[in-house]
Amino acid sequence: MPLIFEKTIDTAKKLAVWQITESDEELFAIHQFSIRHDYTKKRNLELAVSQILLNHLLGFSAHLNLTKDAYGKPFLNNSNIAISFSHSKQMVACIIDLNGSDVGIDIEIIRERIQYISHKFQSTRDFTILNGILSSHLIWGGKEVLYKIYAKKELDFIDHLSVNFNSEISLTNNQFRGEGYGTVDKGHHTSVHHLFYETIGEFMLVWGY
Repeated sequence: MPLIFEKTIDTAKKLAVWQITESDEELFAIHQFSIRHDYTKKRNLELAVSQILLNHLLGFSAHLNLTKDAYGKPFLNNSNIAISFSHSKQMVACIIDLNGSDVGIDIEIIRERIQYISHKFQSTRDFTILNGILSSHLIWGGKEVLYKIYAKKELDFIDHLSVNFNSEISLTNNQFRGEGYGTVDKGHHTSVHHLFYETIGEFMLVWGY
């Protein structure tokens, strides 16, 4: 079971990351997974692992009640548990809040390409204490988390979202960890959220609430 990262944030919030190393047959056999024939093999694998992670964090077959709202936000029927998923390459991440407080999570493989598109999401209001590619990935990940917390789409990553990661970081074996905050400011809606990040190998993991 390649559960490579798990964290209990508080009594209500938990998250976990799974690295896909199994075959699709092995994953689909873990629990009752109905293959979507309109999805690619990769998308079915991501969906299966998302459901496995959700069940692991909650301790029951929550995937049977998993659905999406009109904006594409995942939720559980007949439950106020808040959930968020993310996937990149072979990694899948999930965060939950048992009390229903909005949460968001993002995981991305770290690569140079992020700097070539940073003008599409990064502004002078954004700040991190990391540099170069890592800084751009952290800003992107933070804004993805804010986008998922807001969960109503129609957000401009430059005009409506800003992040500030100015806390001291810890460095162990070239892995980074830290925190900051992010702001959603759109029309009559303004909210500030606590953001956290950790690099896991070649991936940047960001979560918040």
